[in-house]
Amino acid sequence: MKDERIMDAQQQQPGSVPLPTESDDDQYFERATRVTARALNLPISVVCLDRLGQPEVIGASGIGRDVVFHLNTYYSRTLQCEEPFVVRDAPSDAELAQGSVATGELGIRFFAGIALRLPCGKPIGMLCMMHSMPRRFARKQRQLLVDLGQMIEHEVGLRKLDSSDRLQVRQAIDRFQAQHALYVETFHRTPVAIAHIGSDWEWRHMNDACVKFFAHSRAPLTKTNILDLLDANDRTRLEQAVQALNRGRAGEVLTLDVTFRLRNKQRKPARVQVARKQTTSARDGGWLFVIHDTRAERQEKAARDAREAALHRGAHEASEGLRRAHEQLTSTERQLGATRVDLHAIANNLPVLVAYVDGERRYRFANSTYREWLGVDPEEIVGRLAHEVLAADYVAAIEPYVQRVLNGERVEYEVGATVNGSRRVLRGVLVPRRVHDQAADGYYLLVQDVTERTALLDRLRHQAFHDALTGLPNRRSFLERLDEARAAGGDGVAAIMFIDLDGFKAVNDTYGHQCGDEVLVETARRISRCVRGGDLVARHAGDEFTVLLTGPAIDRAALERIARAILLTLSQPITFGAKVVQLSASVGILLRDQRDQAESLSGEALLRAADAAMYRAKVAGKARIVVHELHDSPTGMLG
Repeated sequence: MKDERIMDAQQQQPGSVPLPTESDDDQYFERATRVTARALNLPISVVCLDRLGQPEVIGASGIGRDVVFHLNTYYSRTLQCEEPFVVRDAPSDAELAQGSVATGELGIRFFAGIALRLPCGKPIGMLCMMHSMPRRFARKQRQLLVDLGQMIEHEVGLRKLDSSDRLQVRQAIDRFQAQHALYVETFHRTPVAIAHIGSDWEWRHMNDACVKFFAHSRAPLTKTNILDLLDANDRTRLEQAVQALNRGRAGEVLTLDVTFRLRNKQRKPARVQVARKQTTSARDGGWLFVIHDTRAERQEKAARDAREAALHRGAHEASEGLRRAHEQLTSTERQLGATRVDLHAIANNLPVLVAYVDGERRYRFANSTYREWLGVDPEEIVGRLAHEVLAADYVAAIEPYVQRVLNGERVEYEVGATVNGSRRVLRGVLVPRRVHDQAADGYYLLVQDVTERTALLDRLRHQAFHDALTGLPNRRSFLERLDEARAAGGDGVAAIMFIDLDGFKAVNDTYGHQCGDEVLVETARRISRCVRGGDLVARHAGDEFTVLLTGPAIDRAALERIARAILLTLSQPITFGAKVVQLSASVGILLRDQRDQAESLSGEALLRAADAAMYRAKVAGKARIVVHELHDSPTGMLG
């Protein structure tokens, strides 16, 4: 919202310079600023080149080009920095706080810029990003800004070449970028731990396998020094080996066995291979480390040897078993015939109930699994009726399917039933038995116990639609319920509340995230106690909650009473031992009345409208309620 006001102010500023018609050259830099803004999720992006010591804008996104008159201080300080120059909040910088960029209509508070340089290092311009609100700028964002700056440096260099040379250079760059993309993908996907360590022993890059090896998360690991992860003896050996490597021939690789100290105080032995990184950039210099987990390799080798031994034993046992089975099969074939032997051999080794039941519902065959499931020997089952063997509720549940299979239809089912005193979920297949294409004179029964799988699916389904911390429905569940309510028409959506805690970030910063989680859980309880029985309370994200009030259009006074009750209960102190947390909340409400056509809008659109009302409550001073009605553009605000 504020960024839009900045753009409007810039466009309405007297004497502002309109954007010129873009030439082919200008279009590249305009596109570059748009791409930079989208890539870094910031509203304003500017590229300027040095003209007699002053910046000249050659591309801008989200603001007019005359912003150059306000950037001199930022420009000069950016060109003095080798790394990105970042100002998270301009008022905290004494020099920038008084500048026209921060104090004027632009209201810029966040700035991040990178100097554009010639290969010799001379600065020739600047690529910068701006925002009207303070922002954090992570390490990955800094690196991305550096990469984008280098791309623009290359383009500026290309502009100095003639067309034929430029085409050849562009083609070379395209080939290089393709090769680089392949290298990056290979680097990150390889299962071996690989890292680029700078000459200062700091981490430059590492792949996922390296992060996994150190049992660490990426951001904290990059802040460590690899030498600090080694004992003094291993550290000295590694430093001496690397010094010898630097004096040796290019392409030489050294191998060293060391032991790393992990953050969980465990020790992990490793075999490290080091090679000099070939580069022309001082920052990109250093060494390439390939780290092998020797303990894991030994374990893998032992496991592989054990598997091979087991395979040899299994092959021998299988051979012996096959020989014995062949002898038994030959003997049985003379007595019962090949078909019955195959049936017993297969059925008795399946982890499912397998049986043949005749047309009178009497068992003629039952496999060994009946003994495991029911505690009854299969020989005792043969000859008995199905209802004499199975639990009554199970017999009743499958009776309709038995009727169908006896009519010649193959049937599958899934029912709940009691098995040996335990409630289970059973999935069965009934196959009609026909002889010489005659009518079914019985059926084959195969039954699986799918209780655990069903329970797992239920848990996964619950996790997919509920917030793990508060137990409330999550955003996905809320939108699904909202769509159902919209489909109900006049008896569907009555109102939508969007609730955001004021000052919640300070709780995490002051007391820690565990206390913050407890505050969110208590907030969920308090909101749930304030709404009606049929209303839905959900956790949207972070410290944001949503409420769906369903049914016919609600009276505005009643809606305000509910909202005020929520504001009141959330303003009450929350006590955790010696800690006392007191917050407020801002509430945005989307209200429907009989004239509204809420069902014509998407659930996302309705939720965005409620969110916008909440944002207006924040802007108005927080701890407020803003009500928005679909049929009317003005918004009412309650103190």
